[in-house]
Amino acid sequence: MSNADSLQNMVRDHYPNAMSSANFKKEVLRFLVDQGFKDVSKVLLAVSQCADDVNALRDADVTVVRRHFSSHLLGPFELGGLAGIPYGGLTGISTIAHHVPDDGIALIVYGPHIGLSCKGHLGKLMRPGQAHESAACGSLTLAVQNIMTQDHFAPYADPDDLEQGTLERKLLPFKDQIVQSENPLKTATDIVYSIIKASIYSYLHTKREAFALGRVLLAGTITINTSPDHDDYIDLRDLEAFHLRNIESI
Repeated sequence: MSNADSLQNMVRDHYPNAMSSANFKKEVLRFLVDQGFKDVSKVLLAVSQCADDVNALRDADVTVVRRHFSSHLLGPFELGGLAGIPYGGLTGISTIAHHVPDDGIALIVYGPHIGLSCKGHLGKLMRPGQAHESAACGSLTLAVQNIMTQDHFAPYADPDDLEQGTLERKLLPFKDQIVQSENPLKTATDIVYSIIKASIYSYLHTKREAFALGRVLLAGTITINTSPDHDDYIDLRDLEAFHLRNIESI
């Protein structure tokens, strides 16, 4: 068995439906065409994913969302920050609406990420130029550590660390679920996915009148980062087209 096949098997042990990021690109582009957008130059890509460089700085043939679509779609408009939380908020969503081309549409790709090293360590990866594995998502790993090791952990709004504090406050109501999990980081990643999705639905519901065509496309994902020598994988959890006049908060 090749190293690539071995890694793919490890990925699918944790995420059975995960696909290569190249196949994810094909799936989404096919979806755009099915929705009537054959001219993808009129599609604005917006991304609510972690600011981690492994989600952007990859070799030309080993790429994830931003690089995969850069030669096809407009953008990306960066909506997210640490762990993929859409810190751009209502203003960010409104700005996306006003940046969409005439007769065009926004495609919002959202979700957290998690590392998987070639040794099979979930939540770890080998970064370019480094000799030892490091955490991914590092921000989420830190949040889980703080929640699990501090009995009375109470994150606060530090003006010099707003994004990390926001992430930890959003996770705190799920402390028992995380602590009792067999894999706290994976569980926290799933929780963050739900938090991001609910936030984006809420923002779109509030700003629905700003979108000229009244439509938006959403792709909800968990990105599994591997190593510089291998492709990343995408667990595609939601692929949806919405008429925003009918969208509701979740």
